Amino acid sequence: MLSSLAKWSKQRSAWLVLALSATVLLGLALYFQYQMNLQPCMLCVYARAALTGVILAALIALISPTNGLLRWIALFTFAASSVWGFMITQEHIGVEELVQSGGLYTCSLFPEFPLGLPLDKWFPEVFNPTGMCGDIAWRFMDLSMPVWTRVIFVVYTLLSLMLIFSQFKKKKYNPYD
Repeated sequence: MLSSLAKWSKQRSAWLVLALSATVLLGLALYFQYQMNLQPCMLCVYARAALTGVILAALIALISPTNGLLRWIALFTFAASSVWGFMITQEHIGVEELVQSGGLYTCSLFPEFPLGLPLDKWFPEVFNPTGMCGDIAWRFMDLSMPVWTRVIFVVYTLLSLMLIFSQFKKKKYNPYD
């Protein structure tokens, strides 16, 4: 299995699928915002930034997935973005639970994106938080949006870690490969 994943990580199609999946999810977030009028809170916007990191990782690998340096940069960017997205959604679920139990929570006034990037200034349509943290405005199968987002980031995190570990799998010599 690890050798299959290692081969897969060297194919453009694999990275294209990753880029498309994260782009679709980001597009879905924008659909919720602009078509369903569900305003994103600070933590939602951070999850969008993590998805953007996954897209960036895939785009880096798409340049040349067989190039070891670019592939490693992509893999670590993918893993870091996925883990950060998971941590953000964990915090978001905790905030939801706190608010649902009657507690109070307020988001910070200004977003602080990784590397100090002012994404909310550069792309306000995507990264400007306009909602309140802790509001549950949407459910599917009785799970809130942050819970579904956590599922997505768990899958991405597991995939990124498996891809990283697969890179260490020693390749057996096969003259027919």
